[in-house]
Amino acid sequence: MNITKLVLIAFASVAGGPYGFEESVGAAGVKYTLVGLVCVPWIWSIPLALMTAELSSAMPENGGHILWVDRAFGSFWSYLNGYWSLYFSIFEGGLYPVLFLDYIQQLMGHNDLGLFWRLTLGTVLIVITCIINVYGLEAVASASFYFTCASLLPFLAIIVIGLPSVDIAALNTEPAKPVDWRVFITILLWSTAGYDLIGACAGEVKNPGKTLVYSMMYAMSASLAIDFCSIAVGFSVISTQSKWVDGTFMAVAGNLGGPMLQGTFFLGAAISTVGLLCTLLSTTSRITYGMAMVGTLPAVFATVDPKTGNPWVAMLMNAGFMATLMVLPFEALAEVEMWFYCLTTVLKFLSLVRLRHREPDLSRPYKIPLGTAGLQLATVPPLVCCFLVLGLCKPFTLIVGGVGVAFSIAMYYVNVGFGAGAAKRAGPLMNFDVMTDV
Repeated sequence: MNITKLVLIAFASVAGGPYGFEESVGAAGVKYTLVGLVCVPWIWSIPLALMTAELSSAMPENGGHILWVDRAFGSFWSYLNGYWSLYFSIFEGGLYPVLFLDYIQQLMGHNDLGLFWRLTLGTVLIVITCIINVYGLEAVASASFYFTCASLLPFLAIIVIGLPSVDIAALNTEPAKPVDWRVFITILLWSTAGYDLIGACAGEVKNPGKTLVYSMMYAMSASLAIDFCSIAVGFSVISTQSKWVDGTFMAVAGNLGGPMLQGTFFLGAAISTVGLLCTLLSTTSRITYGMAMVGTLPAVFATVDPKTGNPWVAMLMNAGFMATLMVLPFEALAEVEMWFYCLTTVLKFLSLVRLRHREPDLSRPYKIPLGTAGLQLATVPPLVCCFLVLGLCKPFTLIVGGVGVAFSIAMYYVNVGFGAGAAKRAGPLMNFDVMTDV
């Protein structure tokens, strides 16, 4: 896979546009949101991208951080990391159909679709993404070009039409109500995370040492620029903070360009959702594949299509679970997803430091230009972000998270007791020291 296709997958893995960012503005106001967009990448997005580049180039195999944690910490933490990754990927997958349905409700004037139509339309959306994914990662990467163009064109139209009349004074206003730090931090980090998921596709990337770094940096720059400009224009049009909820960008489009631009924006949102789900199913099914490779899941989930290399069994399982979550609200899904994501991200950064210390001679085509001590200090900011998300969540999230953690630990010992899973791997891990680029 070349750098152009990887840039598209990296862009879609993060957000595919500012969809869903409205909640952040509603929680903390436009000023804090724009400042966050400028500052957060330095302590969150960039460390995620660099960590992914180093570990993926050292272990260029599908499976991503499942394999990184397994190599750094062994079977127990690999097992827990695998389950936590499965949880967050399923909750995130359930989140995008909900976002799509929320935009439909905005188009209908906030009329409730009802449970039947929510489940029906959401299921159709997931089935479409499964069909696209059946054709493999190359098909997803090729389709991502069209998905990305279709999803970004409405935002580009909003920016072109509205940028000349941006109200600087409105963008500098203080929040109209006390900042909801829980929602603000969760949505901001959620909207700027995801670069590490590219590591799950490392086995299908040519020259990952260079390609991964450049693709993630290009995608990050484009994503942040579009997010910043879209929010600045949007708040200049609708400057009432309380009106910023899921789907507000559609109202912005209607105010700027009338029904035609509003309809075009909805079409872009729909296509973006398909693209995001396609990318998510593609990357997370390969994470599930990695779990099967290290014994965290049964070996059947390591089954791949001999022609495309697509782990289709893992993909179908993930899609089925995603379909069950469409009845939950966007904010709840985002918070639970980020809770489990942050648990796994703590392990990813600890794996980076541990492998640098324990295996200094491991071949790393890309290596973060820091010594061991500098690397340890560089991991502190993203780890602080993780602990903020873990500590600021609602009781509902703590309950779901606690049950998920307890279940994963119990399953580890059940599998060890039966001589399977962590005790007996589905197959040997590859010797990454001697692997060559695909």
